[in-house]
Amino acid sequence: MRRGLPPTLVAVLFLVAACAPLLLAIASGEPPEAVQAELGIGLGLAALGLMLLQFAHSGRLETLSGRIGIDRTMRVHRSAGIALAAMVLLHPLAFVAPPLLTNPELALRGLMGMLRAERMQSGVIALVLLLVVVAASLARGRIGFAYQRWRALHAALGLAAAAFAVDHALGVGLYSEAAPLRAVWLGGLALAAFALVWTWAIKPIRDARAGWRVAAVAPIGPDYWEVVLDRPSRTPLPFAAGQFAWLAFGRRAPWDDNPFSIASVPGDPRLAFIIREAGDLTRRIGSLPLGSAVRVDAPHGAFVLDPGERRSVLLVAGGAGIAPILSLWRDLAARPAAGAVRLVYGAWTAERLLYRDELARTAAERGFGLFLRVDEGPLCAGATRGILDAAILREALAGLDPKATVAMVCGPTPMMLAVAATLERLGMPPGAIRYERFDYD
Repeated sequence: MRRGLPPTLVAVLFLVAACAPLLLAIASGEPPEAVQAELGIGLGLAALGLMLLQFAHSGRLETLSGRIGIDRTMRVHRSAGIALAAMVLLHPLAFVAPPLLTNPELALRGLMGMLRAERMQSGVIALVLLLVVVAASLARGRIGFAYQRWRALHAALGLAAAAFAVDHALGVGLYSEAAPLRAVWLGGLALAAFALVWTWAIKPIRDARAGWRVAAVAPIGPDYWEVVLDRPSRTPLPFAAGQFAWLAFGRRAPWDDNPFSIASVPGDPRLAFIIREAGDLTRRIGSLPLGSAVRVDAPHGAFVLDPGERRSVLLVAGGAGIAPILSLWRDLAARPAAGAVRLVYGAWTAERLLYRDELARTAAERGFGLFLRVDEGPLCAGATRGILDAAILREALAGLDPKATVAMVCGPTPMMLAVAATLERLGMPPGAIRYERFDYD
């Protein structure tokens, strides 16, 4: 099930919302200040508007990200965060811009005097909090800060920064004294707070009431487990093949969940996931008690085929990336295929090529193409030695028109980027090569 607004409409709404504070300031009728003051005010208005929008285009709001994908949504979020941090830094500097080059010492004294003023206190706090949020986000992967803790801190500090920034704008802002802009700031802050309440309070309670339980846990390869969920109602979760779910096993904090791609076929009342042991949570997957509660937030993601897709389909999976690819493979096998279906699947060893028997059986029954690759160790039936390089991709595309083929690629990020680049060189249009990332650093 692919939900959400069209990407073009989302972009237009984002631009309108981002420009609204500046447009309201221009329309306020206030006489303009000096050029440097107007520049500083403009930077502040734009930064605050962008800061409040950060809460709206979170990857969890499917209305905005459903057709765009969480990877693109979060890359926009990250880029916007860096941009607004730059604007916030330039905001006070603009007021002392004239002497900055001719008399830096005078400019510095003016800047420090302005920042030390009591009425600027909330603005300084907002600046410090924002810089901490942006710096922690950029450095999280390098310092090994746990994702769940970072996520909670990121949201809490971000909302605090927004609250202090709104207080600063209402307290000293020339244009923010006007009722329309004041309403925008207060309304935007309220919506930002509601976005967090929805994500971390209302939605988790609703998701927990869905009644999902662990129905089966089984090892399917070295470091790999299949986890199957069921619920008493036996009502299938509406999702499209290739989408993923945020899962929280047991009684965990609202922010303590992880994304896992759904491996089962749409319409199945049970949800299957392929989980690789990689961290503190996943190393304990094998000991999950049967019948234990699971909070499921789904479906998410735009890694799906278009409804009624009639082009040939090339599926490419590396390692744990087989999970959404398996869902797509199973879904394509369950309905008449309009074009050819080919799967290229690579793993470090043959033991890590999961569901080989099922894949081979489906390929034989439906006439799908199956190409297996193994990096090291003994080969299994039907596999060849090597990585997912141009040779195996060219072989998989043999007999197909690259311009009439769509590729769905999932695996480690370097592999996806390399495969996408190779497919482009082999003649596939960039827009026909789809992948979705879960890392944003």
